[in-house]
Amino acid sequence: MQEDSFDFVVLGGGVSGLGFAKRVSENGKSALVLEKEAAVGGLSRSIEYKGFYLDFCAHRFHTKNKALLDEILALPGLKMEKHIKKSRNYMFGKYIKYPFEVQDLLRAMPITKSIPAGFSFLWNTLIGKHFKDKTKLRSFEDWFSYIYGYKLYDVMARQYTAKVWQHDPREISADWADQRLQGEDLVKLLKRIIRKILTLDFRSYNLEDDSLAPDGGPFHYPLRGIQELPDALARAARSNGAKILTGARIARIDTKSRTVYYEHEGQSYIAKYEQLVSTIPLHTFYNLQEKRNDAVEKALSGLKYLDIIFVFLFLDVPRVSNDHWLYFPDKDITFNRAVEFSNWSPVMCPPGKTSICFDITSFEDSGQWKMSDKELVERTIADADKAGYVKKEHVIDSLVTRVKYAYPFYDLDYREKLDTIVNFLETSQVHLLGRTGIFRYNNSDNSIEMGFELAEKMLAAKDATQVSAYEYKVKEVSY
Repeated sequence: MQEDSFDFVVLGGGVSGLGFAKRVSENGKSALVLEKEAAVGGLSRSIEYKGFYLDFCAHRFHTKNKALLDEILALPGLKMEKHIKKSRNYMFGKYIKYPFEVQDLLRAMPITKSIPAGFSFLWNTLIGKHFKDKTKLRSFEDWFSYIYGYKLYDVMARQYTAKVWQHDPREISADWADQRLQGEDLVKLLKRIIRKILTLDFRSYNLEDDSLAPDGGPFHYPLRGIQELPDALARAARSNGAKILTGARIARIDTKSRTVYYEHEGQSYIAKYEQLVSTIPLHTFYNLQEKRNDAVEKALSGLKYLDIIFVFLFLDVPRVSNDHWLYFPDKDITFNRAVEFSNWSPVMCPPGKTSICFDITSFEDSGQWKMSDKELVERTIADADKAGYVKKEHVIDSLVTRVKYAYPFYDLDYREKLDTIVNFLETSQVHLLGRTGIFRYNNSDNSIEMGFELAEKMLAAKDATQVSAYEYKVKEVSY
């Protein structure tokens, strides 16, 4: 059995692990990255199917960290075009701009909802929220109601959040909202609403509307799918001597002897490490290493990841809408989002054709996860037709892909359970990282940034015991 030694062994070749390997390798350290899939990237992967390039739903690169943006755009062999995001919500039978403009949302709502929601929003913004203690916000519902008022929360977020996470928002931690969303600046918001009303800037609500959401924001995207980004990170790391293996299966980990046993291309190998970095699911990592603890196993049993199903439809038309993606909060529509790839890059689809990815979040024991591919495709087509989005006669092919451990699920007590798990697994030689590895719902830019930061701290530290990605903070939300 062949044995090699490395300064760092990284479990998982997603963008956080690749970012970590890039940074330590360019500082003269040896690194081995072990990825079980045939390609690096994690959720930031692409697949090619009959001339179509497909991502796992919407994966754009956007960040407010200029240094990070400059570094990514400078990666050799990576070319990304700049876009202005356009997305909408399908609500009340209309396609409404997203991020929401409150005055547009209120105008689109039935009057029986818009008047109470409008008064609730103004009361909460001007008076109500000043009598609430922000430090006591426990659930997603608490957080969103604090920002917008309950009535507007009920319309804007309750239904979609419950649909995506398969739980009542009162059962979801406020941490999720705090990490992923950003409250409106009061003065900015009121000025914008007044300006819109005074200028009579009211928009249509159909798929032909070409105006862009003012808060859409720029993002960067490669020509042939997001796969080009992790591929570029991997090339950069390899150019500095990092070893990155795909199709690798980890057999077991012995943390006492600092050894990883793995298989690759039918052969068994041993990798000795000075430091181990895991980006794989917490449950998987726990089972691979040798230490056992009853309290940790109890915590793990209560900690869940949300899985996801991607239904790809291929259409014999050049374009369905001009949106990068659409949201569908309606609980009677099976999918959450629709991403049309021909709007991301002209080479993602063959000439005259387009492709759409519909995502369906699910837990493994749910009815949706157990549906056959045929049932999922038929239901998706029927619901897309019902929403006036896709015509059945335009569909020429379909593909279904299922991905486990897609999103960390934040229940109300997740942090206590996570503290127990992380404190047990992390040591002076073992570190957790990334969306899946540290159970942190990051965007891809945050995951790369987290990988860079952990690498830099470990390179600078005299005592690695004090180094962890657990307390990583998103500097500023980038939509």
